[in-house]
Amino acid sequence: MIIGLTGKSCAGKDTVAALLPKDRFYVIDVDALGHQALESNHEALEKAFGAEIFRQDGTVDRHVLGPIVFSDTHKLEILNSITHPWMREEALREAREAEKNGKIAVINAALLESMGFVNECDMIILVVAPYSVREERALKRDGMTKEKFHDRAMAQKNIGLSLLESGRNIITIINDADKETISRQVSFLCAKI
Repeated sequence: MIIGLTGKSCAGKDTVAALLPKDRFYVIDVDALGHQALESNHEALEKAFGAEIFRQDGTVDRHVLGPIVFSDTHKLEILNSITHPWMREEALREAREAEKNGKIAVINAALLESMGFVNECDMIILVVAPYSVREERALKRDGMTKEKFHDRAMAQKNIGLSLLESGRNIITIINDADKETISRQVSFLCAKI
């Protein structure tokens, strides 16, 4: 079984992923794969965004690249066209491997829909939280400015919109309270699976 786990920035996808019992679930962090994809595509990234996105050690500086792509839809599309195919292939490879090992694969990806994962999933968990709650988390956790969070939120405004039409079983987890509340929801979900 493959489960998709999605939601907008700071909605709580990673919190849900961390609460899933590791003896039953294998979580594939597509964001982490994104880091690997960046490091695997230096030439294409330099051609698209210039040498200033790299640190002195040659690694991509996400604090430089992020504002560039989240403030310009076209540049975000260019980045996605470079990194997404590699990330998708690797995530699906890991999911198949987890299934072979008797675990439920969970693909944790904000861009589950646009990366083409939905049709690969048997079930989707959509984590939601109000904009104000997500913004507060971004300011506290990531030290992000309101403007940067707004740009990121606008880039992610379509997340979740196509899920209802996908024909997949969609489970919504509302993450607008404390960790105990979300933990209860995850426990209930795990009991149903």
